[in-house]
Amino acid sequence: MNDDDDFLAEAFRRQLGGTVTVEAIRAIEGGASCVEVWRDLDASGFVDAMLPEAAGGANLDLAQAFPLVQAAGEFCIPVPFAETMIARAILAAHGASIPSGVPIVLAAPSPTIPGARLVHHALIASSGVPTLVVATGRGDDVFGTGGATAIDPGDVLATLPGDTDTVMLAAAAVASGLMAGAMARVLEMSLRHAGERQQFGRSLGKFQAIQQQLAVLAEQVLSTQVAARNAFAGSAFDPVRVAAAKCRANEAAGLVCNIAHAIHGAIGVTAEFDLQLYTRRIKQWQLAFGSESYWGARLGRARIAAICDTTADFLRLHLSAGVA
Repeated sequence: MNDDDDFLAEAFRRQLGGTVTVEAIRAIEGGASCVEVWRDLDASGFVDAMLPEAAGGANLDLAQAFPLVQAAGEFCIPVPFAETMIARAILAAHGASIPSGVPIVLAAPSPTIPGARLVHHALIASSGVPTLVVATGRGDDVFGTGGATAIDPGDVLATLPGDTDTVMLAAAAVASGLMAGAMARVLEMSLRHAGERQQFGRSLGKFQAIQQQLAVLAEQVLSTQVAARNAFAGSAFDPVRVAAAKCRANEAAGLVCNIAHAIHGAIGVTAEFDLQLYTRRIKQWQLAFGSESYWGARLGRARIAAICDTTADFLRLHLSAGVA
């Protein structure tokens, strides 16, 4: 990330600090409208950051947009901000009309579609091509975040060139980035709790067993961040990079949530404590848009099909930083 990207991400975090409070998140989860939060986010201009300057955007590419996606995960934004930003960029790239002022979910095939009960527009793969539709989410939301198990598509607003994988890759990449951001916040909360919580006359962080758990937690979070950032390299979502990112994020999710809750103890699962706001979403994103087995199999097929002598060559050619 260069200085301009860092400045943009920090400006976005300041915006989120005043808009996306834990009180607002809890209220929306309790059934309150998300319209006010979405209106503030939409008015900030960040959701259009990937649009061309002529369309009111900042013309950010995927790599430059990644810090915004990660920040969205850090702040547990209760509406599909990152999904809408990417969906609008896809629509703009193909000259399609963008619905004004409304959020859009990326509704690839998935047992859960985060945010789908909160919005009325979705980018789906219909008849094998990306299609923007009016949509209604349905099904039980076991994670309590406004998700759905399926959507009922309505009027078709735009049909784009591409294939079924376009929406799946975008959805999985965004989920990986959001998981990386939420995991970073979970790590921060765990470090703070271990430093403040006293047990037997000293802080939890002084115990070797807790230190080891925190080290493993940090390792999992950092590796997820690296993989997720790599998924946003290049001019378009690359299947190999996205597969590696979602596979790594999914594998890390269980360890991150388990260690964080172990460090926090019983307080971590209470509704009054904020940790569960993040771990519920991490588990939802883990379930959404392909398991680690699914993406691991795609990586394996890509390796078999690759024209290179060794797996090291495959990694260098397809996953090394800086390779477009």
